[in-house]
Amino acid sequence: MRSKRIPAEEQYRLIMECRQSGLTDHQWCVEHDIKPGTFYN
Repeated sequence: MRSKRIPAEEQYRLIMECRQSGLTDHQWCVEHDIKPGTFYN
């Protein structure tokens, strides 16, 4: 089952949160139950 697409504003917020965390993208995604491959889509 496909997940619902996240609005652009929410995507931006998540990306900024990731960048400010000091973690790698992969580490941040794992900690937030986000598949790393979908983070960039």
